[in-house]
Amino acid sequence: MSRLTTARGAAVIAAVTASALVLSACSAGGSDDAAAADTSKLIIALDSDQAALGYDPVRYGSGQRMFFEGIYDSLFVLDEDGQVVPQLVTKVEYNADQTQLTLDLDTSATFDDGTALSADLVKENLDARDNPDLSAYSGFAAGGENEITDVAVVDDDTVTLTFAAPKPGFEANLVLPAGAIVGPVGAADRSSLDATPDGSGPLAVDEQATVKGNSYLLVKKEDAADAKDYPFDSYEFRPILDPQARVNAAISGEVDLAYITADTQAQVESAGSGLVANGGTVQNLIAFDKVGALGPQWADPRVYQALSMAIDRETYVTAVHPGELPTANALPADSPGYLPELDEQYAYDPEGAKALLAEAGYPDGFDFDFTISSASQRDLEALQPYWAAIGVNVNLKNAASTEEIFAVVQTEPVGGPIPLTWTNPLGNVFGVLFGFANFHKAENGEIQAAAGAYGAAQGDEAAKATALEDLNRAIVDSGWLIPLFEQLAPWAYNTAKVAEPTFPGAEAFPILASIQPAS
Repeated sequence: MSRLTTARGAAVIAAVTASALVLSACSAGGSDDAAAADTSKLIIALDSDQAALGYDPVRYGSGQRMFFEGIYDSLFVLDEDGQVVPQLVTKVEYNADQTQLTLDLDTSATFDDGTALSADLVKENLDARDNPDLSAYSGFAAGGENEITDVAVVDDDTVTLTFAAPKPGFEANLVLPAGAIVGPVGAADRSSLDATPDGSGPLAVDEQATVKGNSYLLVKKEDAADAKDYPFDSYEFRPILDPQARVNAAISGEVDLAYITADTQAQVESAGSGLVANGGTVQNLIAFDKVGALGPQWADPRVYQALSMAIDRETYVTAVHPGELPTANALPADSPGYLPELDEQYAYDPEGAKALLAEAGYPDGFDFDFTISSASQRDLEALQPYWAAIGVNVNLKNAASTEEIFAVVQTEPVGGPIPLTWTNPLGNVFGVLFGFANFHKAENGEIQAAAGAYGAAQGDEAAKATALEDLNRAIVDSGWLIPLFEQLAPWAYNTAKVAEPTFPGAEAFPILASIQPAS
């Protein structure tokens, strides 16, 4: 059956026809006695290399969650409803002023060398928070927005985190990747994780069957208690950067599950493959230099505001991402923090953009470099003329490798597009904005205050909504994100092998263990 459904209230697209039902019956074997789905291996195609920097989970963002969650256990994880729940933690307790968080640990978790989880190991992991390579920890470092001033071992299975300021709701910052606990070998030598993971999860990388950048095979560990939660015997992740190649792989049956793009959905439907999408993902350009390290203009929010106002989002999205929703909001339309007035404030206005540049001291514009990949080329080629029209000339450079794409956070002012979901707002704020995208250590009091208010408002929905509105406005006005469009996160899947995937909250990626064989 060819279908597109959404998990969070986006419009249902396409009716089910009688011919589609016939096609579905044929693909399933044509009878009620169809053979059980093959569970020997699930092949997943994604749009990026999930281990471009090796197997240290703390070097990545939420886009690699699905890959790493079977390899590493985490202090906290997202459940199937998108809520933050404990995994390696059995009890959570704050002190009276919420400047300390005490975690009781599940010490039954065991690493490859036979070592069990301990408070000492959790401390050793979190004490690496000043390592600049561990981008998911950057908010925990000295001076970070979520600074942890001390990690103290209380006893073998209890650890206390002390913060520089009250941090209610800090658990949200300890989901994957920042909450992943690396084993003693990897914790003692993070470079060892470049080639070999060291996790307590039920899946392991089959190194002999893995080709870096081409195919990663995860297999179940012998005698791993949680392996039963994973219904397939093995999981192969294939980075296929070209969107059309991913769709072709899904339609042909080369892969069983593929993260695709909105403009290729019709092909999947026409081919009779399964199609499902989740709403709530916003695609953004992201500011890397917010302090003027690469040029003084990048320290002025008016420059980023001008770049935003110069974009005709309606025309761009129709041409490059048909079916998606143009937006100038950092948060998605169904978020309580969504502000329609932002779409008006940052509507297409090239003359207003020129005026902002002149106010900032750049009436003649400026030039800058922007590294692109095959996945982002069409976007930047479409945006380039809008910026040229206000005097900002962009030199597009093709990346030679995935590693080069990751590295431009240090050497270029702007990157993306980057997809962000807001199921876990604090994860985006501290893991992305103040995390891997903040190499130059920028500060922003408005974003900090809004994030703090959101963390303090747990259980108070009205206060959370107000905090999210403030957060949305602070992010957009600062230019730390330039939102482009809200998208459904569409996935093609083989209905004969895989049941329709579900998603945790607004996340673009399913939980790996939640992917079930076709019944």
